[in-house]
Amino acid sequence: MVLVKRIIKRLLVFFGIYKAKNIWPTLSEKKKKFLIEKIKIKSSIETLSDIQNTISNKQIGAYMRFGDGDIFLMIGKDDILHRFDKKMAKEMRQAISLRASNIHKAFPLHSNQFGYEKGMTKNMHLVSDKDALKFLAATYTFIDLKNIYTPVALHYLSTFNQEACVQFLLFLRSTNPIFVGNKNLDPELLRKLFSETHIKTPAGNSYLEIDRIEKELIQELDKKKNEFQVIVVAMGCPGRILQKRILKKGYRVYLFDFGSLLDALNNDNTRLWIDLAGGTENLKNILNKMDN
Repeated sequence: MVLVKRIIKRLLVFFGIYKAKNIWPTLSEKKKKFLIEKIKIKSSIETLSDIQNTISNKQIGAYMRFGDGDIFLMIGKDDILHRFDKKMAKEMRQAISLRASNIHKAFPLHSNQFGYEKGMTKNMHLVSDKDALKFLAATYTFIDLKNIYTPVALHYLSTFNQEACVQFLLFLRSTNPIFVGNKNLDPELLRKLFSETHIKTPAGNSYLEIDRIEKELIQELDKKKNEFQVIVVAMGCPGRILQKRILKKGYRVYLFDFGSLLDALNNDNTRLWIDLAGGTENLKNILNKMDN
């Protein structure tokens, strides 16, 4: 019945009989001008440097990479891999609005309007000015304008500065991090990049199992409760919600959101940027460099 209603509504919208409600917030011209003047996105090198310093100093924090999918889910739209859910939307808003020291929030704002790094193009981490402003309208109240991080630090460096990417990955591996992510990933790859510890998540709609995932992660953290620990998260949009939950519980951790570079290293071509970067074979050179 729900499916039938959706189909009928789409037909009514198509023929102009029913006008769909615009759920996107808008920016006033004054606010738009202010944000354009103030916003500066930290580079990939700056982003990873801040993260590495935080981890080295054993400070609680997280690298939270908010993309278009997170924003869609927060305002009531489906993401590619996740269906909209009211509870998830509420938790996503809590995650985006989280404020604390060493929370390195990243947003999809690389554009002509707000700046980008050399080599970024359409489908290679660059969004249109229209989309950047749309995403900003939904999130600017949660953004520290002096500390906006790039959401594609590893992705960008894997293409344009592999040495810097490798150096950070070696550092990350040296922390012996707990990995939380897709159950289908190659175990040997995960051992090479992270550690033996893998909290397994579904390939899609991982929010449906987030309580179980959180419980298993907490059980693992409690084994070394008094120690500072690093967690690598790669479970799509609900990963940001998991980060929020763990931080709220007060664990001495840093949570690093890895992203789709992991797909490429797993020989899965899941994004257009991977093609533009030379495909999975080119990006997998990173693994060879980690051995040298």
